[in-house]
Amino acid sequence: MTCRVEFSRLRLLCWGLSVALSLFLHRTAAADVKLPAIFASHMVLQQGQPDRVWGWAEPGEEVTVSIAGQTKTAKAGEDGKWLVTLDPLKVGGPHTLAIKGKNEIKLDDVLVGEVWLCSGQSNMQWALGQAVDGVLESLAADFPQIRLISVPQVGTQEPQSDFKGQWELCTPETAKQFSAVGFFFGRQL
Repeated sequence: MTCRVEFSRLRLLCWGLSVALSLFLHRTAAADVKLPAIFASHMVLQQGQPDRVWGWAEPGEEVTVSIAGQTKTAKAGEDGKWLVTLDPLKVGGPHTLAIKGKNEIKLDDVLVGEVWLCSGQSNMQWALGQAVDGVLESLAADFPQIRLISVPQVGTQEPQSDFKGQWELCTPETAKQFSAVGFFFGRQL
């Protein structure tokens, strides 16, 4: 009987410790500065205009964003959202975009140039690999300054704050999946 009581106490103690640890880890993770997928390594910022950078942090947390010699600071609101507006940047790079709060995020290989939205009907989804001579075009597509991020279609009536996606450099391996219209437009620019 004593062994069974001690085992139950030990199990209760372990359960209590695991709950406390998970609450601690959740609070620690919630405090980290986070960014939506649109802000990632290999991204492109629009040249010649103010660019907004935003994300989430612990309410009241001060967040600092730095790139190309400029630094902007914001404080996360009660909802944890923060936003800074960068001064217009000149064409160039690669730069490092650093976002710092209680943690630090460094985004590498950030370019400043032309950003275009390829949006519309299904013709914008037509992949380069499916175009006439698309295989040949993709084999010669070594244009690392052309970058693409695809935002998946989500069937919802509610605005979305994030998505799953990543910036891709235009290489012979990745170009086949690029929007054909976007690829030829970017190459022409």
